Amino acid sequence: MKHRVSVVLATMAALVALPATASAETVAEWRMDEPAGAGTMTDSAAAGGSNDGTLSSVTTGVPGLVSGSAYRFDGTSSAVTVADDSDLDPGAANITVTATVKVEDGQIRDDSYDIVRKGVTTTPGGNWKMEIKRSGTDPTVGKLLCVFKGVVNGGGRVAVQRIANMDIVDGRAHTLKCTKTSTAVTAVVVTNGQSRTFTTTKAAGSIANDQQVILGSKIDGDDVLQGDLDQVTVDIG
Repeated sequence: MKHRVSVVLATMAALVALPATASAETVAEWRMDEPAGAGTMTDSAAAGGSNDGTLSSVTTGVPGLVSGSAYRFDGTSSAVTVADDSDLDPGAANITVTATVKVEDGQIRDDSYDIVRKGVTTTPGGNWKMEIKRSGTDPTVGKLLCVFKGVVNGGGRVAVQRIANMDIVDGRAHTLKCTKTSTAVTAVVVTNGQSRTFTTTKAAGSIANDQQVILGSKIDGDDVLQGDLDQVTVDIG
């Protein structure tokens, strides 16, 4: 009996001594609650740097999709730019990008609507992005696409992407999540509290570049979102 008690106590002591599991930090939190006419997007994250953004042709103060208010992008020239910050580079760590969007049902203007990205496919050091990809057979259908392109051992780059196989261009608000871990890329769509998850099991490597973050556009006038965007966050770790 004494032996059993000793074993239990030793096991409990070992458990207490275990280090705490590392948790992700929110390094950018853009609530998009600025009033009509605002020119700056405020970063509300406690961790990381002050990653405020500059608005261009974006309508602020529209009804919020999560709470407060949201931004409206015009499909032709809207964009928000955030200066490069190493806090927004995950390196080899996990990263989750979250955004809530609403796009009215109908034809998508471009081959995709960019939601948020850091870098492009040719960027040294890799890139990450979240976008709504137009169907090749039906231009009224758009699906969440998550892409993470990183540097792997030996210096090569590997792009891992995951598309969520469901139409989100339907006039409803959808919360989208793109996650990269050491072994997989996951796309999640949450609609009216119902969540659907799609995963590709493949390592995307390490991502760190010197590019700005762009919301609602790829570059000037290309892949510009036509719809509303609210509550974008970047969590790393």
